[in-house]
Amino acid sequence: MVTAGVYMVARSAALYQLTPSTSMVVAVVGACTAILAASIALVQNDIKRVLAYSTVSQLGYMFLALGVGAYWVAIFHLFTHAFFKALLFLCSGSVIHAMGGEQDMRRMGALKDKIPTTHWTMWVGSVAIAGIPFLAGFFSKDEILWQAYSSPGGSKLLWLVGLATAGLTAFYMWRLMNMTFYGKSHLAPEVEKHVHESPATMTVPLTLLAIGCVLAGWLGTPKLWNLPESFRAFERWLAPAFTSRAAEAAGEGAHNAPLEWLLMTLSVAVAIIGIAVARYFYHTRPSIPDSIERSCKPLYTVLYNKWYVDEIYDFLFVDGLGKGGGRVCGAFDRNVVDGGVNGAGWLTRFTSRISIWWDTWIIDGAVRFGSFFVKMLSYPVCILETGRVQAYAFFVVVGVLAFLGYYIAR
Repeated sequence: MVTAGVYMVARSAALYQLTPSTSMVVAVVGACTAILAASIALVQNDIKRVLAYSTVSQLGYMFLALGVGAYWVAIFHLFTHAFFKALLFLCSGSVIHAMGGEQDMRRMGALKDKIPTTHWTMWVGSVAIAGIPFLAGFFSKDEILWQAYSSPGGSKLLWLVGLATAGLTAFYMWRLMNMTFYGKSHLAPEVEKHVHESPATMTVPLTLLAIGCVLAGWLGTPKLWNLPESFRAFERWLAPAFTSRAAEAAGEGAHNAPLEWLLMTLSVAVAIIGIAVARYFYHTRPSIPDSIERSCKPLYTVLYNKWYVDEIYDFLFVDGLGKGGGRVCGAFDRNVVDGGVNGAGWLTRFTSRISIWWDTWIIDGAVRFGSFFVKMLSYPVCILETGRVQAYAFFVVVGVLAFLGYYIAR
């Protein structure tokens, strides 16, 4: 899940080569992600959380390489990163196992001799991710920095951000090492007496991964080293996956060997300085970090709270667009959608009442009145038209007598 985006962009290299502006967005997002996550890792105290933000930072490195067109370099760093980051996470698990579940580095220290295999394997992984020469992280990280500086899609600013991230990486990894394995012990008494090295089922994988951290980078050595082609096997293996234009862009800048040597030396120097400063802060003078924390409390608070990314996300998307948008949509549904439906229902009922009244009193009333009027007119006729012969004969006799009486009277 974490690395799927790197693979997707690399496999879509032909499309990204057609949209340089999009590639630049990828590079900028990668560079910003790298240094942002590295700055967060500087002040975290949970050993796993340091490594988690370190992973995000290294993914930023990979996207930086993708954005400048160095697709094979991004996959190469993904490959080397798999070794030293898997090693570091498993080593942190071994430390937590030894500590009985404790993950706060402020409650560790002086574990070097208590869990030596875990210490030395984590030392190898930390050296590798810091970019010290001849280990896996050095080869891939240095190639990313060189491509960020020299490739057509790169820039000096992107290179500078990558270089600063390299220094931060070395610093926070040696902060982790010093707080965990060196200096004064801060273990609780009930924990310290139970600290022990992990079993072989845990230490053997650590050893194998440490060997991978030493050897994996030699599949992608710099061209200016002029080693046999087998030392560039990773690039040649991936060449068919990318367009010739992408491969050409990724290979730009190899002609300026003195500049590449200079930048390589500078990146190594930055890594060493980061290690030395962390060693001085957290081993030689452990009071300095507390002093810096007190004097730069606002900055420390921002970094410790991860630049408030979670809070901003909650405010904008969870509470804002999520809950607030849900309330707006709910109100719209109740008042507009349901209101329209309910209004249409009320209007239908109202018109039906008018229709019922018209049908009952006007249409049916007219029919009933007509029948009543005809019925009323039929009563006089019913008196005369009885259907009895005797009655008709009686009326005839009465009529004759009436006629004779009138005649006699006249």
